[in-house]
Amino acid sequence: MRPSWHVTFFFFLTTCLLTSNACRKVPPPPLPPEPDISPVIPIPDTAQVPDVSWQTIEIHRASQKMALDGFQYGKTTLGWPFEIRATSSQAYLDHLIHENFLPPEAVRWIDHHWRIANLSDSDSGETVFLKVTQQDKSVVLVRKDGQRAVFQDEAAASSVKAPPREPAWLP
Repeated sequence: MRPSWHVTFFFFLTTCLLTSNACRKVPPPPLPPEPDISPVIPIPDTAQVPDVSWQTIEIHRASQKMALDGFQYGKTTLGWPFEIRATSSQAYLDHLIHENFLPPEAVRWIDHHWRIANLSDSDSGETVFLKVTQQDKSVVLVRKDGQRAVFQDEAAASSVKAPPREPAWLP
């Protein structure tokens, strides 16, 4: 026995309604807010890269190489400033030169405007490692992961979102 056209029409209509609701586009849920820590230090358009940029790259490269060599070979005399117990920024840079990670002429690069943070292996890559104040009052920041940024003045540089731990600067 075949169902009447009323029953067939009812099932057809129900199927259409169910299918149309299932295929209806539903907007996606809103994205969660971005984390409070900026992954990259922003580089303002108004500041110009100072002439010490290649020196900051060399110092960062040498520091990372020394830290990796200290970890790989188990030498306690090689590492980030905290691990070698550096007492000042100048002492850390002298140590880089003494251990042949920087050339001897690098001693002329450094003056009292260079600051090194007392970092260790456990500090995150977002932590600021090196800070240089230029004669024109611009500030160069270099993070432990190698990202660099130039700011017009100290106030602009201090507005950078800090990682979970603010670095302690060596004298």
